[in-house]
Amino acid sequence: MSFEEEIQKSFINELINMFIDEMMKEDVKKKVKTYLVEPSFTFLFERLYPYIIITSIIFILILLLSIVIIFLLIQKKWSN
Repeated sequence: MSFEEEIQKSFINELINMFIDEMMKEDVKKKVKTYLVEPSFTFLFERLYPYIIITSIIFILILLLSIVIIFLLIQKKWSN
């Protein structure tokens, strides 16, 4: 490993450590949560909401259909 590569690795490690130290501060955590995390989740939920509703409706319909089919099979078996 050359001297330049060692300097680069050292520099990168130092930057990572500085980043981690900065992210551990409470005010930075609060800003990240307020301005990055919460808006991202809100945006994702707004975009996915119609698909969640459609999936839920399909699931309920499949469940109801399964119950009806089971009921009909049981009724047919008892009638024979």
